[in-house]
Amino acid sequence: MKQVGNMWDNIRQYWSNKSGAIALMFGIMLPVLIGVAGMSLDYSRSYLVKQRLGQALDAAALAAAASSTDAAVIEQKVRDFFDANYPPGELGVTFVPSVVIVGDEVQVSGTAQYNTLFLGVLGIYVIDIEASTTVVREVQGIEVVLVMDNTGSMSTNNNIGALRDAASNFVYIMYGIDPDDGAAADPSALDLMATRDTDYIKIGLVPYSSSVNVGPYGLGVDKSGDSYGAAFVNNPQDLSYTTSSSSENWMGCVLAHDYPADTTNHTGPWDMYRYCRDSNDDPYCDLGSYWSDGVKYYYVKKKPNYYCPKTPLTPLVTSPTELKNSIDTMTANGYTYGNYGMVWGYRVISPEAPFEEAVEWSNQYWRKAVVMMTDGVNTMHYRYSAYGPTQDHNITPSDLNDRFADVCDNLKEDGVIVYTVTFYSGVDDNTKDFYRECATSEDYYHDAPNQTDLIDVFETISRELSNLHIKG
Repeated sequence: MKQVGNMWDNIRQYWSNKSGAIALMFGIMLPVLIGVAGMSLDYSRSYLVKQRLGQALDAAALAAAASSTDAAVIEQKVRDFFDANYPPGELGVTFVPSVVIVGDEVQVSGTAQYNTLFLGVLGIYVIDIEASTTVVREVQGIEVVLVMDNTGSMSTNNNIGALRDAASNFVYIMYGIDPDDGAAADPSALDLMATRDTDYIKIGLVPYSSSVNVGPYGLGVDKSGDSYGAAFVNNPQDLSYTTSSSSENWMGCVLAHDYPADTTNHTGPWDMYRYCRDSNDDPYCDLGSYWSDGVKYYYVKKKPNYYCPKTPLTPLVTSPTELKNSIDTMTANGYTYGNYGMVWGYRVISPEAPFEEAVEWSNQYWRKAVVMMTDGVNTMHYRYSAYGPTQDHNITPSDLNDRFADVCDNLKEDGVIVYTVTFYSGVDDNTKDFYRECATSEDYYHDAPNQTDLIDVFETISRELSNLHIKG
């Protein structure tokens, strides 16, 4: 029994000595074990900081580059958007991002520090994190035609004034001008305010209502009276061009060709729009009368330019001043022939005559776009329009809708990006549907229920057309 007791005493003594050694070894290894265990947590959290840092830099660079090309403005926008996307409460301590502008590139880099939770036991108290991004504005040029509703319904609540503001802001943003500064500036100074290379930004304007006003270009001269090219409007009465709707001369509106030529891009020629007159300029409708010495005399109540849009179209130009001056003259008058406005937008964006300012369809360095806006359904005037005397044909608003769809298809087949905008409450669901179908995709269709929305939509489209992308 004594031997058994001694054996148990030896076993207890052995384990007592071993537990001490284990405790000592555990005490030595504990920091290492904590460091190893905490390493995965600390590095996973630091990776999260890097991911958030990169996302915040991307968002800041994109937003800043889209807002301006002025270096000081871009740098401030980067900081503002970075702070908004990586607020102080987020994991990691960030520092002011660095902005370097080289040509069309906006290079943004930033650093952050992550204070470790466990790696401190290994002497690692801070992990430094870096991220960078580069936003490139493509050198690729852009041609855009604004097809603008100038019909009589646009006079409601001065909607035409809101359209002028929206179109002006579109031009400002495309040329890198701050809309607030541009709207208050002398339009003659706009060309000097442009901060982007205007050679790569061409914009045209096509106001429409009962017809489209092709301006003096139809007679072979430009708005300054200089030679433009071959006349593309028939002028059998040898009329001169006028800017007065009360004049007996020609104010610039033209008649449509028969279908399908009224949906295609072609070189013309076109006949003059002469309200309630036939091709020989003889009055035969909307007549007034009076008696004199027992004889009844007839006269035309309306002048020949009645319901011809006041503002002539502007071919593709690189001058924000010229565009602004044209936009400012838009007024509301006439009926809605959206298909006819659209087909002239097609002819302006085309490189073929009658307007040849556009680059070739095959030019891969340029993109083409049409922005089409309406505030109502297509409607026919009961006497006269771009299709001549209404009594001479059986065209219906439904026909106009079908022809509008044909023009949209032709534009898209030629690679033109088509944006459509329906504005205000006068647009019914059916009209919204075929404007939605006309657009390049549903993302390119916008409905603007009120004036503020209209201005916002045009700003959105102009920023999309700035064509930014992330590099690296």
